[in-house]
Amino acid sequence: MRERIVRLGYSLLLCFYLPIALFNMWRQGSQNPDYRSRWRERFGFVKKRKARAKAPSGRPFLVHCASVGEFLAAKPLLHKLVAGETPVWITCTTPTASKMIQESFGEAVYHTYLPTDLLSSMKRFLDSVDPAVVVLMETEVWPNLVLSAERRRVPVALINARLSEKSFRGYQKLSFFLLPTWQRIALCAVQNERYGSRFETLGVQLNRIQVLGNLKFDISIPSGLATDIEETKSLLSHRQLITAGSTHEGEEALLLSAYKKLSRVRKQALLVIAPRHQERFAEVEKLIEAKGFRYVKRSTGRPIVDTTQVLLVDTMGELLLWYGAAEIAFVGGSLIPRGGHNPIEPMTFGIPIISGRHVFNFEEVYQQLDKQQAVRWVSDEASLHDTLLGLLTTTETAQRIGVQAKSLFALHRGATARTLAALHQCAAGRGA
Repeated sequence: MRERIVRLGYSLLLCFYLPIALFNMWRQGSQNPDYRSRWRERFGFVKKRKARAKAPSGRPFLVHCASVGEFLAAKPLLHKLVAGETPVWITCTTPTASKMIQESFGEAVYHTYLPTDLLSSMKRFLDSVDPAVVVLMETEVWPNLVLSAERRRVPVALINARLSEKSFRGYQKLSFFLLPTWQRIALCAVQNERYGSRFETLGVQLNRIQVLGNLKFDISIPSGLATDIEETKSLLSHRQLITAGSTHEGEEALLLSAYKKLSRVRKQALLVIAPRHQERFAEVEKLIEAKGFRYVKRSTGRPIVDTTQVLLVDTMGELLLWYGAAEIAFVGGSLIPRGGHNPIEPMTFGIPIISGRHVFNFEEVYQQLDKQQAVRWVSDEASLHDTLLGLLTTTETAQRIGVQAKSLFALHRGATARTLAALHQCAAGRGA
């Protein structure tokens, strides 16, 4: 009886939410036309094409990476699956992630959007895919997908799983609706013990929770990218790059104001701004223009000259390049209540990290950075300016902070191999 009530309640919520979500996607299509294409996939109508000329036989691992961040975290794992001749079907929800998936893997994998979480759509989709295992990233759990998988006797794995205190409290309020979903998870591969405890409280069975670490620590720098970074450093060796990555509305204005004051005494400083969402590129450009900066847009291919003050990275997939070429990194989404973005990327390069205090999405990583004094906290324009000036002036301090960050990064690698082994074991238990 409870199960029926839960499904009815969730269906009613979907009936209310789905038209709003579809309308928002259509509206986003005015900025990015790709949002208005491939709509049949949003309702589970897909065709299973041959992934490659010698596609491996068997049911694919269905891996859902909601957006770019999840895909980048899963990328080393996906490469190992493909290299091991495991058929892989990757889904996402955004055009940006879709483009990156296709550019990274081409026809080596199957790829479609994940349908909306209607029971009919998910059934239709899984009938076409016929996966050996459904793999979800971090906190991306869809009740009807999980239910449909169970009905097909397909195990569902939640990997690189994390649950901030804020999300945990939110899920607790929905426990009546979500308890059956959590109980159906066959493998919950969490980043740390704290997250594991939270998932257990929500209803995931304890014997299905494994602490395997954070996949994002296994990021690797391709040789081509490493070459590009060195060339960029060489070309801009006379400049001090400050890369502000994954910025949001409200943050760029503070960064530009702090930089304006900084540039009066550090004229060689160059501010690199990489907004989180491509829909905001034009908005950020207008802000840069309004403040009177001499700037270059990355997409134009124009060179950075001695008088250039700001580089607007209005391209996707290049954040690692600009973190690698930088002397200092500001990680966005942290000066406003968005929970912060991935600090592991700049840690890779051993550069000092600046962040606001809103970092609940990466609380464990930031706690370790703070403990090792490998992060500098800021809250406003004044603290941004003072911190940037201090790090650019006192290079010994900046180098020490960077070394601490890189050491912490090296300490936590290895999650990919552990997760890969757990997934194969989970898939082997299909129908158990």
